[in-house]
Amino acid sequence: MKVLMAAGGTGGHLIPAAALARQLGSVAACMLVTSERPADRMLGGDFPGEWERCGVEPFFPLSRWLRPAAWGRQRRAFAEARRLLERTAPDAVVGFGGYVSAYTVWAASRRRIPTVIHEQNLLPGRANRWLAPWVSGVALSFPESAGRFRGARRIQWTGNPASEGMTLPERAAARRQLGFDAGRPLLLVMGGSQGSVPINRLAEGMWEAAGIGGGAIQLLHLAGSAPEAQRLQGVYRGRGIPARVEPFFKEMPLALAAADLAVGRAGATSIAELVRAGLPAILIPYPHAGGHQRANAGWMEAVGGAVTLEQQGLTAERLGRTVGELIGSPERLNRMRRALRERREGAGKVPLAAWLCELVERDALR
Repeated sequence: MKVLMAAGGTGGHLIPAAALARQLGSVAACMLVTSERPADRMLGGDFPGEWERCGVEPFFPLSRWLRPAAWGRQRRAFAEARRLLERTAPDAVVGFGGYVSAYTVWAASRRRIPTVIHEQNLLPGRANRWLAPWVSGVALSFPESAGRFRGARRIQWTGNPASEGMTLPERAAARRQLGFDAGRPLLLVMGGSQGSVPINRLAEGMWEAAGIGGGAIQLLHLAGSAPEAQRLQGVYRGRGIPARVEPFFKEMPLALAAADLAVGRAGATSIAELVRAGLPAILIPYPHAGGHQRANAGWMEAVGGAVTLEQQGLTAERLGRTVGELIGSPERLNRMRRALRERREGAGKVPLAAWLCELVERDALR
């Protein structure tokens, strides 16, 4: 079986695509199509298969399609998607969001190729909402999203491939491997797939302001870039904070297993990994994501696994107080862990790799 995956724009779209390709393993030969944008070029390099890049235009809403200036660009984008399908001849196409996904999945559905879209967020993106009535199936990270896809033929809760199958080591083993003391609390600070300067600044300033310095708490900080990581490492060293600062960290199961508490954004992949690990979090939703991260954070807070702090008006002092209150209350952290673990599995959940194979086989028998 040959599977073409279309994704782009953010790690939230690209990381699940790479995870699904690894989970399909020897069952399917997987290809990825992305745009030429820098973020896609950076993140697409981790895909375990062939990688195509297309120079497509942004996917306009219907109101902008009515403008003559948009017609030519849209036609060229759809034509490029059709040529890609003719050249690669996939048995199935999976879209993970972003405008590359919209063009490719739509073109595949017109050619009667089995198509699936995967929605990572609680609130569906524009491309996935538009595609839902035309595809073979809609896969959900959150079962609560089902009512938001009007006209969909099949809907299945699959979870997010980015966390499904993730193997977590024991906490003590993870800390030994990372070089942290097993007897002191460990805080994980992360800003998503591309880092977050506002979160870096808040984390940098919270220690003395909230009285949680002095080595009482250890820190693993994922800063988003090498220069920022080097700068922060020097700051923490000068303040006597036992910290390890990395630009990025590919061994996320180690980091998640070792930590007692996380501070970070509320992107889809982060939420999926936190739930899978049962790791309580302080979530600071990215304020310019169309409400997606705020909804994700609200869901995780509602199930009892997180505290949400809005970035606007947030101070280092307030963040530090919240960290100190949670770290200082092991019973509360344990309740949050239990709440997240209860949400990991549920009746009716089917892994995306298995559901995709089922849909392709069903269509082949028609």
